[in-house]
Amino acid sequence: MAGRRTVLKGVLAASGAAAEPGVLAARPLAGRAGPYTTPVQLRWLGVAGWEIVIGRNRSILFDPYLSRMPCRDRGGRLDPTLPLRPDRDMVERVAAQHLAGAPELVLLSHGHFDHVADVPQLVARPAWRQARIRTVCDETVRYLLTAMGAPRSRMDDVIQVRGGEYLQFDGYTVEVFRSLHSQLADHGCFAPGRRLTPPRRPAVLGDLVEGETLAYLVSVDDGPSILLMGASNFVERELAGICPDVVLVPMSSHAAIHRYVERLLTAVGNPPLLIPTHHDDLDTPLVANPARLAASVQPAAARELSRAAASGSRVLSPRHLRPVAVTRALS
Repeated sequence: MAGRRTVLKGVLAASGAAAEPGVLAARPLAGRAGPYTTPVQLRWLGVAGWEIVIGRNRSILFDPYLSRMPCRDRGGRLDPTLPLRPDRDMVERVAAQHLAGAPELVLLSHGHFDHVADVPQLVARPAWRQARIRTVCDETVRYLLTAMGAPRSRMDDVIQVRGGEYLQFDGYTVEVFRSLHSQLADHGCFAPGRRLTPPRRPAVLGDLVEGETLAYLVSVDDGPSILLMGASNFVERELAGICPDVVLVPMSSHAAIHRYVERLLTAVGNPPLLIPTHHDDLDTPLVANPARLAASVQPAAARELSRAAASGSRVLSPRHLRPVAVTRALS
């Protein structure tokens, strides 16, 4: 294992000359046992959202939030009383122009607006009507999706989980872990709560409550394993020793969490590739001026992650909607 993790430490966000146009390519990691024969790409959708593309056109979505609706009060704090105003035009534009196609799975970490608000529209897209799309989520999120009008046919295909499940699919597995949500500086949490029955149709941000927070390990046959988390917190004993190839590390507020980054990286075995996520603002449009969108990212997040990373790990800073050639980076 030690030989597989002999890599350079640093922050990388550049296109390689041999990469496909628009694809971020890291330098190959030294000493890996590979090579992986199944190509895998990651595309950051902003906030905690990602698309995993397996091969040419098979895909999995994680916490896809594309609307980036107004969510803060005049003081810059998240305001749970603001109305839910999904940007349907933006969701359709990003799905049509940037995603690989209908996802096989939609993995959801918890019920907050910036993780699930756009899922009903996405799974109901007419262009994806003929595809089977399965959603993996907890009970609360299943009820929230129903209340937001997700099609009955899609809801009949939900895989309800609570952590501990190890799911086999064609060409990959998904392991589900119990996790925790980020805590604010005073140890509180935005919109806590659960739903045990379908509520009335959500009208404000705070109606989309957390439920149970989950993390997922996606392991591709003859390809990399990727740990997906939707919040800057975790249950250490759940993730201890899983040793994924890639960790998407949420870097939202975590000052109230004891040594969050260091504990996480140690628990999962100091993986060779670390990618910060959930470190941009929640409301700059995804198709904004590139400079404005880049300015929405907190550069300190990648620096903090790089300082905590072991000498055998590399930190790669993603760009919105730009594919990351993961298999190439790990070969």
